[in-house]
Amino acid sequence: MGPMPALRLSAPLPSRTRSLTAGWRRLSPFARDIVVVLLVKAIVLYALWFAFFRAPAAPGMTMDTRAVEQRIIAPATDSESAREH
Repeated sequence: MGPMPALRLSAPLPSRTRSLTAGWRRLSPFARDIVVVLLVKAIVLYALWFAFFRAPAAPGMTMDTRAVEQRIIAPATDSESAREH
C-alpha cells in the first residue's frame, strides 16, 4: 500500500471569496480598524433607531405634513428674526 493522501479539512474558497480576503489582507491594520469601527457604529445606530424611532411613541401621534412643510420652508417673519438677534 502506498502513502495515504492528506485529508482536506475545508473546500477551496471560490475566487470571489479569495479576492475579498486578499483585499482585506492588503489593507493596513489602521484601515482595517477603521472599517471595523464603522461597521460596529452602523450596527449600533441601526439598533438604536430600531429600538426608539421606528414607530411613533403614541399610536395617534401624527402631524399634518402641510403644516410642517410650511413651517420649515416659510421665510421667517419680522418678529421671529428680531427674537433670534
